[in-house]
Amino acid sequence: MPSSDQLREKLGLGPKPKPLFGNKRSHALNATRKMSKPNLQNKWVVISGKKYRIKLTAREIRTLDKKGISLTSE
Repeated sequence: MPSSDQLREKLGLGPKPKPLFGNKRSHALNATRKMSKPNLQNKWVVISGKKYRIKLTAREIRTLDKKGISLTSE
């Protein structure tokens, strides 16, 4: 079974998305660390007649839908 990185490459996607880090800033300009996680969804993708489960972000799902690649959420 191919790794998720190999599946992502076959689908024309980049590397796995990682969380974003930054600072919350209050009115007094106090800095507090914050983290934004990617919106990951489990989807089944059909590649060469075989079904694989892969974690995709909502944005990647829209991109694959636009390309015409079939996705199911079984």
